[in-house]
Order: sequence, then structure tokens, then C-alpha cells
Amino acid sequence: MTVPVAGIQAEGSIIRRQGAWGLWWLTVITFGIYYLIWFERISGELADFTGAEREGWTRWWSQIIPIYGLIALSRTAKRLNQAHASVNSPVRVSPVVTWLWSPIWFGSTTRYLQRRVNALAEIQATHRI
Repeated sequence: MTVPVAGIQAEGSIIRRQGAWGLWWLTVITFGIYYLIWFERISGELADFTGAEREGWTRWWSQIIPIYGLIALSRTAKRLNQAHASVNSPVRVSPVVTWLWSPIWFGSTTRYLQRRVNALAEIQATHRI
């Protein structure tokens, strides 16, 4: 049983932890296909956590449309910031780093975002009974 505390959502919206490097390797080994699965998963988890509606930019297919994919990454970073702010966490994600710098740096968008998602999962886990 979980208890909603300071913005921590109910049982149905659990944020799952995943190793950032393992995620990166899965993305490399599957030639980017796992990236689309991961993006769909974290977008759904963040939408549930924040209570927001899922829009087109939160879907896996948004990542295969060139400009729309960058906009989606920026909005995902903002939604992750919103989730962290709702639990009074100091962790923040830069939308610019998410869509500009991290893809250039060895495709590290997944590592960059997943580390911040993991921090949110840890906060959520500490509020479970």
C-alpha cells in the first residue's frame, strides 16, 4: 500500500528505476529500437505521476519525426522538472542539454534523463509504506 505524500502519486503511477548505462547499451545493441520503448515508458510514467494527459509528443513515434522529436525531448525534460518540483526535489533537467548537447555526446540522452528519472523513483520509494 502506498500513501500519497507531498505530490507522490498513488500505486498506479510508480516510476521505475533502470540502470543508465544498461539502458544506453540496450539502445546501442538494438540499434535504437529500445530507445523508443524507453521513451514511451518514461513518458507514460511521468504523465501519470504529474497527472497530465498524454499528448502526441509523449508517444514513441514522436522520436522518429525530426523537429517534433526535439520538441518532445524538451517537453519531456520540462515534465520531469515538474515532477521533481512537485516533490520538492532540487534535481533539475535542462531541456537544452536534453535535445542539443547530450545526443552529440555519444548519444547520452538516455543516460542523462534516466539518472534524473532514477532520482525521482528513489524519492517516490522513500514515501512508500
